[in-house]
Amino acid sequence: MGWKRGMSLAIAFLVSFVFLGVFAFHSAPASAAEAKTGVGLSEHAVEAYQGSWQYRYGYYGQYVGGVRCSDCSGLIKSYLWWRGDNCNPQPGLVAVAGSSRSMLASAKTSGTINLSDSSTLPRIHGLILYSPGHVGVYIGDNQEMDNRCTGENMKCGKVIGGKYHWTQWFKLPQISYPENGFVTFEGRQYYYENGQYLVDTSRTIDGVVYTFDQTGAMVVPSSNSAA
Repeated sequence: MGWKRGMSLAIAFLVSFVFLGVFAFHSAPASAAEAKTGVGLSEHAVEAYQGSWQYRYGYYGQYVGGVRCSDCSGLIKSYLWWRGDNCNPQPGLVAVAGSSRSMLASAKTSGTINLSDSSTLPRIHGLILYSPGHVGVYIGDNQEMDNRCTGENMKCGKVIGGKYHWTQWFKLPQISYPENGFVTFEGRQYYYENGQYLVDTSRTIDGVVYTFDQTGAMVVPSSNSAA
């Protein structure tokens, strides 16, 4: 009968191991990085600007003397490597090209910016803007943010008609960009169709008429159903 008792103990041990393993699997924190989006990158850039991040070459959002620091590409990396407001980003959390030029080279979707033609700048939150040796983040409404250089730090300005000469835009492969539907940026809603948010127009969506101003932000949805 000893072998039966041994078999019972073995089965009990196996059941406990499987149970604990399943429990541990479901209770463990996710190790994979959260999905990174163009809207999320835009929000991150705004927070960096409002937080007065300092420029420091080779940095990607680490604290130095209580202030976060980055260079231009490091601002973007800090979003991809973000682990929370109270700790430094974790390098390599998401694989990404190192320099501004290599980021551009990694892009599958890009275009040229004609600073005399606003139509050459797609209406997409979180596009990466490029000028030789430098990158910034497009946050919509012809506005960009970038950590520029020592002494200037985080800047916010116009893309078309601004002082900085941006030459190209591109989509970073590690970031997903909106195609269709509503997104929320800075507490306001925008509606994307065919990869760009609508501006200065109205749309009937699920029987409700929505109006979007010249910035793309939703004004007030009409209570009237579509005819």
